Amino acid sequence: MVREIKAIVFDLYGTLIHNSNNTPYLRLFQELCLSPEEMKQAKRIAITEDFEDLSGLVKRIKPNVDIDLQPYQQEVAKCVESANAYPETKTVLEELKKRDLKLGLISNLASPYKKPFFNLELDKYFDLALFSCEIGLRKPDLQIYQKMLYQLECKASHCLMIGDKKHCDVDPPRALRMQAILIDRNVKEGLSIHSLDEVPLYL
Repeated sequence: MVREIKAIVFDLYGTLIHNSNNTPYLRLFQELCLSPEEMKQAKRIAITEDFEDLSGLVKRIKPNVDIDLQPYQQEVAKCVESANAYPETKTVLEELKKRDLKLGLISNLASPYKKPFFNLELDKYFDLALFSCEIGLRKPDLQIYQKMLYQLECKASHCLMIGDKKHCDVDPPRALRMQAILIDRNVKEGLSIHSLDEVPLYL
């Protein structure tokens, strides 16, 4: 059983919330005819720099290109609007706050995808939220976890990370001697939890 937890840090998508639409960013990058290396760079830029809309992103990636962005903008809007919390999310967060635990959030995302966090009023539960597009860092970079620990004023061994991607949400925090749990809602991984309802059992 996990001991001496003073802070819990969550991933966002696939952990606290989900949406029903796929992001159109990859298809946009393909239409821009990016090389494999340019594609990799474009993905990094999309989630580590803050853009009001896709036009700013496209100008940053490929200046002077002429492309109709309206269909992509509409898809992004639909994706954002479709986002919803998992059924147990708010109940679990409320219980954790009652236990006087510090709560943090670390999410790799492009700027538009921050909105559901606030629209669903999840922000009221958290002491700190770090979005990759705002701070210029992305998981699995250890610096983003170190920043969280520093700002929460919490020792690594007293902090628990919960997320749905092993290479981003489990391996890096464990490298810093944080505790970490994989949430696998599809029950593909044996050493994992399958719902946020299981989180309090580890405290």
